Amino acid sequence: MKAYAAQKSISAERDRLISEHVDIARRISMRMARRCPDWIAREDLVSAAMLGLIEAAERYDASRNEPFLSFAEKRIRGAVLDELRRGDIMPRRARQMARKIGATIQELERTTGSATDEAVAAKLGVSVEEYKNDLEQLVHVTVGALELGDESSALATETHSPETEAARLEAMRRVRTALPKLDQRDLLVLGLYYNEELTYSEIAQVLSVTTSRVCQLHGRAIARLRTEIESATAAPVAA
Repeated sequence: MKAYAAQKSISAERDRLISEHVDIARRISMRMARRCPDWIAREDLVSAAMLGLIEAAERYDASRNEPFLSFAEKRIRGAVLDELRRGDIMPRRARQMARKIGATIQELERTTGSATDEAVAAKLGVSVEEYKNDLEQLVHVTVGALELGDESSALATETHSPETEAARLEAMRRVRTALPKLDQRDLLVLGLYYNEELTYSEIAQVLSVTTSRVCQLHGRAIARLRTEIESATAAPVAA
């Protein structure tokens, strides 16, 4: 009888945590959805967030003295990112495109000191219009594959083990090391989008450019950042 009562109490506490944080889970999923292209179903992301919330409520241990909200947010974000990955949000062609564009920008800046759209397009052997279209497509498939603010959550969906924490810190170190190598406009676009969470339209007003141009600049910044991170990862460690 006591075991039944204890189990009933646990179930009641779980249900309370879920019901009190449903709106928060929805807000998190919709905030992340703002960074996704229109063809990604918002209801799928909301459903993933709810599953993350339920899992958080079931696994939460109050004796660890961690606030439930903090514990749940990591699970919710991780669940949404997992849903994005299951949807193959970054297919192989897009990864190759990101590496190629990023490497070309990197090479032009190293050899000529400048990497204009025209110069990059010429180096890639495509028209400027094709290059800009590729940049826009790159943004559309990058969500979840490279989340500056959410990368640590993606790495922490299972446990706070020493190995997971080490991987999280290493991932963030790579991002921090790569960021200073970007030009100021790239940094501004990434900062406004990921840190300030402005929409493309709002960023366009800040930069006095079109919304389409902001999308292109975002794609360029992502390609360059990915290349810098991969270059740093591949570089030999000094003795």
